[in-house]
Formats: sequence, structure tokens, C-alpha cells
Amino acid sequence: MADVPSASRCSIQHRWGTSEEVSSVDQLPGLLEELEADDPEHPDVWISDNEAGYSVSAFTGSRGLVIWEDHDEVRGPLHMEGYSRAGMLDLFRMVLQGRADEVSSLHWLRGYGR
Repeated sequence: MADVPSASRCSIQHRWGTSEEVSSVDQLPGLLEELEADDPEHPDVWISDNEAGYSVSAFTGSRGLVIWEDHDEVRGPLHMEGYSRAGMLDLFRMVLQGRADEVSSLHWLRGYGR
């Protein structure tokens, strides 16, 4: 898997509570497809870079909300709106590929965006 620097470095959280290590970018589209179901009690899925210490969440709904949280709470929470599912997939792929500098350089806004 040339596109995943260290498979055990990242984990994903499914919408209804299960989590797993990410071993392939092929797992990401199915994760985001979970956002199509109507369940306001479980509005998001996320990917965590356990080595870099942050996670990015994607939410249901037309807002296209994504949230970046630093596990040490040094920078976050930060958010962006207007992300399509394809954009969310690209963002999750950046996390999985260890491209933390690229994730950090995006136009994040302070707070959860609620």
C-alpha cells in the first residue's frame, strides 16, 4: 500500500460506534456513505491520525461540515463548511496519507461551526 505510510497510524470511527484501524483508502468511501442514512443522533464519522494527534470529522446534511480537532486541544476545534462528499473523501485521504501540513494549511475557522 504505497499510499498509506503506516496503516496502524490511523483509525476510523463509524457512525454507529464501531472503530477500526485503516488499512486502505478503499475503506474511506464506505465510511462516508454511512452519512447518507437519516439518524440525527449519530451525525458524523471521523478519521484520526493517532501519531500526529488529530482527527477530522465529517457530518451529515447539506452544510458540508467538517471539523478538525487536535487531540491535545492546542489549536482546535476548527471547522469548514461547504464540503461535498468528494471533498470529504479527499480530506480523509490526506489524513490517511499523513499529509498533516496540507490539512493544517486549509482555510479552517475557529469553533465547531454550529
